Amino acid sequence: MSELSAHVKKLRVAWIADIFDEVSGIITDTEEMNDQAKKHGIFWQPITCYTKALAPFHVIKPVISIPTNSFYAGTSFHVPIFLNVTSYLRRINANIIVSNTPGVMGMIAMAAAKLLGLPWVDIYHTDMDSYAKKLSKGLIFGNPLVEPLINSAGLFYLKQYQKQADLIFVRTREFWDLKVKKGHSPSKLRYYPAGVNVDHWNPSYKNRAIWNRYNINSEKFIVLYVGRITRVKDILYLLDFFKNNQLNDCELVLVGGGPEKEPYERQYKAIKNIHFLGVKRGQELQEIYASSDLYVLPSPTETLGKTVLEAMASGVPVLVSDKGGPRDYVQDNRNGRIFQAGNYHSFEQVLKEILSNREILPALGNAARESMMLHTDEQLFRKFATDIADLID
Repeated sequence: MSELSAHVKKLRVAWIADIFDEVSGIITDTEEMNDQAKKHGIFWQPITCYTKALAPFHVIKPVISIPTNSFYAGTSFHVPIFLNVTSYLRRINANIIVSNTPGVMGMIAMAAAKLLGLPWVDIYHTDMDSYAKKLSKGLIFGNPLVEPLINSAGLFYLKQYQKQADLIFVRTREFWDLKVKKGHSPSKLRYYPAGVNVDHWNPSYKNRAIWNRYNINSEKFIVLYVGRITRVKDILYLLDFFKNNQLNDCELVLVGGGPEKEPYERQYKAIKNIHFLGVKRGQELQEIYASSDLYVLPSPTETLGKTVLEAMASGVPVLVSDKGGPRDYVQDNRNGRIFQAGNYHSFEQVLKEILSNREILPALGNAARESMMLHTDEQLFRKFATDIADLID
């Protein structure tokens, strides 16, 4: 590919994000963009507020941590001293601020940009409305009389917050249309599609013997899920499917953590073909992806669905809902399968079809890998960097 322009290489990016957990799409996105920036010789500093070191971020210690409670069980909003953030931004001579989340650090990014006179861009990563509806529980949250008011207030905040941005990057065509519908000018929107490292996630890492490490029969059909173990991902669709159906030749493997993991492990421990492996990284995760027969993400709330792209790049066919980011990349019966979001009957029906017609899966997996060659992290970075460079002098 051609060299990036000299103007793009003048970027000094402060990439600011809230971190709730140490394994997330936000962190993966940050790592990949940071790696690409290094490759192209562009200054690109990820920044967060957290309780311990977390590469590649510059971590600012919180002055207070506020539990998210019902919104995202077991996690906290971490709040830094504002002056510590602005002082660091001055020290690194940032000339543009990117916020990758709309939480505390997103608000600080917005305020810091105003104070320092820097352009500020925001990335719309999370379907906040759907998250609120799925995660809100209790006397106030989840109360049918109160919930609409809470959700409306949250969406009003998000709209007013993003109106301050010089540019808003959206991850899918669906959310481009949503932003326009909510009153944002198309001139301020930029499409920020998925990118995946097709060398890192690759069918060459297939190693069926890896399942022996976890006492899983490698000769059986492996259904994989990777991500946070939480109800917001409709994880119960998968768990209940394996509970309710006699699948003697199938194994369900769930990779990931979170405070809901242990309760689900206890609840489903009697189902011998359900396996919770915890968090996996590096080559181990590469081999897990490439050595699976089917990847399933039931979630209807993904604005990106990075794990789906990683599975597809690994040559694995996928099953996803018809709502959210993965729908932009999965074509039914061409490189994966699609079910109706929020409809367990549809999910069950499509998954049963897949298990009854396994001979088509290798072709779907090959097509999945091929389709990801059009969505590499290199292509994503070049477009993103070029778009934001238009905002600097």
